[in-house]
Amino acid sequence: MNGVGKLLSATLVIPMKTAAHKKPGKMETRISMAVLALLVVVGAGVLMRQSEINPAVVALRPESHGREPSRVRDEPALIDTTGSEITPFSPPERFNADTLYEKINGRADLYLSSGFVSLNTQRFALKNDAASAWVEVFIYDMGTPENAFSVFSMQRRTGARATDGIPNGYRTDNAVFMAHARFYLELIGTDASEDLQRAVNWLAGAFAESHGGAATARAPGAGLFPEAGLAADSLRLIAANAFGYGQLNRIYRCDYLIDGIRLTAFVSEREDGDAASALAADYSQTLLSYGAIAVAGPVPIEGAAAMQFFDTHEIVFSRGRYLAGVHEAGSLEAAITLAERLAAHLEKL
Repeated sequence: MNGVGKLLSATLVIPMKTAAHKKPGKMETRISMAVLALLVVVGAGVLMRQSEINPAVVALRPESHGREPSRVRDEPALIDTTGSEITPFSPPERFNADTLYEKINGRADLYLSSGFVSLNTQRFALKNDAASAWVEVFIYDMGTPENAFSVFSMQRRTGARATDGIPNGYRTDNAVFMAHARFYLELIGTDASEDLQRAVNWLAGAFAESHGGAATARAPGAGLFPEAGLAADSLRLIAANAFGYGQLNRIYRCDYLIDGIRLTAFVSEREDGDAASALAADYSQTLLSYGAIAVAGPVPIEGAAAMQFFDTHEIVFSRGRYLAGVHEAGSLEAAITLAERLAAHLEKL
């Protein structure tokens, strides 16, 4: 018999006392009364909290589905749906830096570290189907187009599909994600039905048109990289601490495929040429101090530092006000080819 079995056997053979139960004393009675009083207070608090529940949550309750959604509160919708088959389904909710975690707990730090200003959210539904499905719209005001594109690009899903007619956007089965001007948007449907996805697309387009249209659709950093070998939709903007180096901020990066080798190029516009060359030197020196080895022999890129770091290669240089280079390349030859193309491209800007 194992230890657990012996313990159970010993417990079962303990003789039961036949004496009458001892009458509870005054102390036990007082403790019991205190516990009951505490339970009454907790129950009252729960009832009060339920009576003050967030109006956006009320829209999820079955008994609320019969009401006219647009009458939930007399407040302008975040996106004007006049003349469409879409209607507001809940009042807008608004969050600032102090309350953002209440809506997106676990992801707030990404936005707060990237210039977050505010978040407005609202649910929309089809007028003929407002009780069963809706789209929730998240509109992040990030202060600048660069900040908005940074949070958009750093969260881009692998294998995401492009959105027709919506620049700087991509879609999944039930949602659209986009950066437009200083805003980052998430439009998420409760299902992947065709009708609801048309509503998602309509809302995204309506927001873009009401905030500058195509004139503000160009992605920040789009012209910094040469086209040859560029991987589609690979542009990212790292707001801070790029490649683990604290001084590398505002770093644009793209992926390339050269001779079958995948490479990463990076560019950052600095205040002037002196700032760009100083940062290139500091970053190169930091890599060397962490164990990188300078590549023997000349590199055919004026002013460039080429280093080997374990089994990868790094090339760092500056051109005018731009810091640039190739990051963690598996082939020195391919890295040099890309760095030459990048340097030539930046010289034309």
